[in-house]
Amino acid sequence: MTSIDFKFFIENDSNPFVLFSSSGKLKYLNTSAEILMGSCNPKELFKIAISYAPKSFGYNKTVLDLSFGSFEFYGINVLYENEDIIGMHLYNKPMAKVDDSSLLEGYTLTNLNLLLQANIELFDINYRGKIKLLTDYDIPKLQIHQNNFSMLLRHIFSQFLENKNLEITMKIKLGERVVVKDTRYSIIILQVRSSSRDKEYDKEIELLALKNHINIHFKESATILEIPAIA
Repeated sequence: MTSIDFKFFIENDSNPFVLFSSSGKLKYLNTSAEILMGSCNPKELFKIAISYAPKSFGYNKTVLDLSFGSFEFYGINVLYENEDIIGMHLYNKPMAKVDDSSLLEGYTLTNLNLLLQANIELFDINYRGKIKLLTDYDIPKLQIHQNNFSMLLRHIFSQFLENKNLEITMKIKLGERVVVKDTRYSIIILQVRSSSRDKEYDKEIELLALKNHINIHFKESATILEIPAIA
């Protein structure tokens, strides 16, 4: 049988794959894992790998929910065949798919950076702290319901009204797409973060996000939106 270079297939797998030494040092990352490293601590991944490793040489697949920033996984596979190296696959949650025929009703082609900036300025009128904005100004215009999205932003910003500092980050999510009416589009990540946040109205904010066809993730001190960049 012809020899096959399996590293090529692992390197380009959309699911992250990581190899650790027995002491927890990174030995190998495929392309997807390299992207993931921007949102998680390797020590945390190693701890998870050790916790779910098989009791003897081999592999152990486990279904569990994991999230690191905007990256979400539904399971892992931990493998080792000697005492020196341990590997872990993380399995991405399925790509979001939207088939709602009324999706674009009321939507207009929008410069998301300008819309975000306008809402920040409105919030800043009553905010006594400092706001730090980190954004990718090359994000292309996209279709969005401006009024509904602005309402969503106002509710999210209000979660952080009592904080002295607020960091807002917006960028294109690498390595993942959303399917809308059988067409793939990029995903824009918008994160609002501070030292803490008011969680009282999470349910109402989640409903607003769903109304905008936006995935939302609540963290202890951050709220993260995944916005489909529909052209």
